[in-house]
Amino acid sequence: MPPTRSLPGLPKDFTSNFFHGDVVTKKTNPSYRGKVVRGWADEDAPPDPAFGDFQPLVRGEVMISDVMNGTLQVVSEFDLELFERAFLKGEFVKHSLMDAESALVVDVETECLIEHVISGERLSQWVPWGKLRNAVRIEAKDKVVYNEWIGTVEEVFEDGLMEASDGTAYRIAEMGGLLETGRYASEVLPEGAEFMSQFGQFPTAADINSDRVLRVLPLIVYVVWNAINQTLPISEHDNHPEPPKFWCGNEIDQLTHFEAMRHQSPPLHTTVTFRELADELAFGGRSTMHLNNTFPLRVYKVIQNRTKLQLRWQDGTETEEFSSGFVPYRNVDDYEAWPGETLVWCSDTGDRRPAVVQMYNPKQRIAEVLLLDTKEKETVSVLELDTGGFGRVNYGVGLGQIVLFCEDNGADVPEVPSLGQVDPPDDGREGFKAVLQRLGLEHGGSPDQLSSSLPKGDPNIVKWWGEVADMHLDGTISVELYSGERKRVDIKKVIVLNEPEGPFPGDEFGDGFSDYTTEAMSERSWETVEGIELIGETNGEHYHDALEEAATSEDEDEDEDDMDVDGTDGNSSVDREAVDVGMDEDDSDDEATPPPPEPAATPRPRGEVPNQAAPGSPTAPVPAPRRQSLAEGSKWLRFDILESAPAEHHYYEEPLLPPSTKAFHSRLRKEHRTLSTSLPENILVRTYEDRTDLMRVLIIGPEGTPYADAPFVFDLYLNPTKFPSEPPQVYFHSHTNGLGRCNPNLYEEGKVCLSVLGTWAGDKSESWSPTKSSLLQVFVSISGLVLVRSPYHCEPAFAKLEGTREGRVNSRLYSEKAYVLSRSFVRTALDRPPAGFETELTHAYFTKGRLASVIDHAQRLIAQGHVDDDNEDEMEEMWNADAIGRLSMGAILTLKRTVTALEKIQARGPRPFPESA
Repeated sequence: MPPTRSLPGLPKDFTSNFFHGDVVTKKTNPSYRGKVVRGWADEDAPPDPAFGDFQPLVRGEVMISDVMNGTLQVVSEFDLELFERAFLKGEFVKHSLMDAESALVVDVETECLIEHVISGERLSQWVPWGKLRNAVRIEAKDKVVYNEWIGTVEEVFEDGLMEASDGTAYRIAEMGGLLETGRYASEVLPEGAEFMSQFGQFPTAADINSDRVLRVLPLIVYVVWNAINQTLPISEHDNHPEPPKFWCGNEIDQLTHFEAMRHQSPPLHTTVTFRELADELAFGGRSTMHLNNTFPLRVYKVIQNRTKLQLRWQDGTETEEFSSGFVPYRNVDDYEAWPGETLVWCSDTGDRRPAVVQMYNPKQRIAEVLLLDTKEKETVSVLELDTGGFGRVNYGVGLGQIVLFCEDNGADVPEVPSLGQVDPPDDGREGFKAVLQRLGLEHGGSPDQLSSSLPKGDPNIVKWWGEVADMHLDGTISVELYSGERKRVDIKKVIVLNEPEGPFPGDEFGDGFSDYTTEAMSERSWETVEGIELIGETNGEHYHDALEEAATSEDEDEDEDDMDVDGTDGNSSVDREAVDVGMDEDDSDDEATPPPPEPAATPRPRGEVPNQAAPGSPTAPVPAPRRQSLAEGSKWLRFDILESAPAEHHYYEEPLLPPSTKAFHSRLRKEHRTLSTSLPENILVRTYEDRTDLMRVLIIGPEGTPYADAPFVFDLYLNPTKFPSEPPQVYFHSHTNGLGRCNPNLYEEGKVCLSVLGTWAGDKSESWSPTKSSLLQVFVSISGLVLVRSPYHCEPAFAKLEGTREGRVNSRLYSEKAYVLSRSFVRTALDRPPAGFETELTHAYFTKGRLASVIDHAQRLIAQGHVDDDNEDEMEEMWNADAIGRLSMGAILTLKRTVTALEKIQARGPRPFPESA
């Protein structure tokens, strides 16, 4: 990729020391407190309007927000020092991002330094957070219960008690969380608002610049009702209809309230009160008197936190350590797991068995699991673990999740279903705010109507939901009720409560990337940054060679569709180097398919392999096998039109629609002509006389990548009523058998994530263009931009980590997975050859020896991996010509089984296939 823009003098492998949510201070101004809201690695995330028009960050910079006034600025990391770093229960941490082992945060214990919000008097002792509570008695993200329903507070219209300079009181109301005890009226009222014109009569002494908030109570509460009590009999549900969404004034006291921040570290400057007066006095707290000595104020604000984490490491040990010694671990490997986690083990026989992790070795990628069906323990490769999540089925539960008790959730272990409405219904987010404002004005129309109240229900008697407090090695979990009581239950006895989307308390710049919003994350994350990955990539050279070959085959004329094939205007999603990938512009109706040319063999990757060990040493890289060109002879047809489409084609059941215009057939002929002359050696295409709307593509993984010699099959549907105005639909035949994706852009369910296909909302210039895009462009994009040397960096969030220590560690793990999984693609293709490519697969893997090459290369990697060498730096850097270093023990366990199966196929020989194939 292009050279990274960095601060001067920054090391090439620099890894950021600050993370989103950190509170920092400036070396030149120790009293400054700022919150990190964006880092250099976040630059590919969707822009946040809160950040304005700041220039993109360079490596070594972070954006921080002043915790006092919200002012944003971009600063160098070297000008900052960490003030505090908070973690939530259920998050993952490491001592360093370069460490292999990580820990699960099992519990959080926080102590606070606090000072009085008015007098500024600071208490000298650290106060345990358990003795304090949020001074804002009900706020967004809190839970409430009413009539057997649990709901989430979405918004609160608040009533603020103000004190004028002469000691008299008046009240103002506000929506949006600005009202806070101790704040000045000028900090609360919206800019440009006419002071004294909102509610009732105000004293003449009122002054916007000196008056301060003494108390905040809820005036109107808007609730999203998530779910009904699941322990109730179904017959009882109709007796408990969904409660109202809006609760005004005295109605609020009918609710039962549960604090969201009870088990979280309070954000800096949170206003708090002591739960017990005795504790306040014991810690030396003193109130201030207001409203002519009639109103004692006992509210403080947090000025610093000190947090101790209870950690469960992957080897099963547990420790208690201060949070300042850890960094957040957010780029979690797909297969990573922690003791107590419930998942699925995919055995070599194809069985999927529920299991609980007992121990996990991240260096060797092996795990000890307890099989729940037989209660036996097995040591397995982590590459055979299906951890669920990330848009797939949820297995087990996570620490800190809210669950509803039930008699039986009806799911097969280890699946745990989820339940609950997560978005404001019917009126939508903007709609409910408008209603809330209108109700606020109605209730504040006169002093008699301006009433506020607090929930009066007892949360300690609610026994039908709680928070996951622990996950045990036998597969059971402990759920903590609000009263503090813990219940140990089987996972079949709970249902996960869906968490509403949006920022959590204290996240004033919520970016929508909450860990709970996995579906949104899945849809917008795994996407190739098209055209960038090529530069410096070994197989990128193949890609450009292929496009140049395509360019030389095209005519200069324009066709009747005005299809631009120049590709030099920057609108091509696969080419930013002015490479032509367009179509033959001859407008002839002749549909004869010219024979493909006989190009030279695909060139080997150029460039040196970094940090190679000396030949013959135990860790010397395994050289790539010398390959013959597949195009030699007549058994390698890159393009062919077959008589009929196979019934196994993914889109076979799509009806054959008549084209809406003649443009479809005209364009199809041009696509066929281009494909028949311009396909690179590793891409084969089949189309069909009886189904001109279908295609099948076989791509052999490029050399110099973890996918080398692996066959990838894609089915296409060209909707005659929409193509070429819209891109083709593409389905990927994955053969990972539930073990995860072999590539960030290739989903197990068949989705191919590329901007040019309209399956990811990338830059408009990378989208499908009816006049500038082509099927050749799509196929070469997959080969050159998806099946790359370092697939980990295909995902935009990780692209910027290329070259960093963290990036090398994670990229090595991902490439190892990609290599091992793609070997199974060879096995599947030779056991069940995809229709239309039987001859070519036999030619490549048996006649040309690619199968022997795959087996030999894998066996040498297995032998090399048995060498006992824990040099992590060497493992990160030691890439051989196929982009794979020494394998972990877990990868070897899985690869051995695949190699054994491939050896049986080699001994058996190619399967017979019909002559018509």
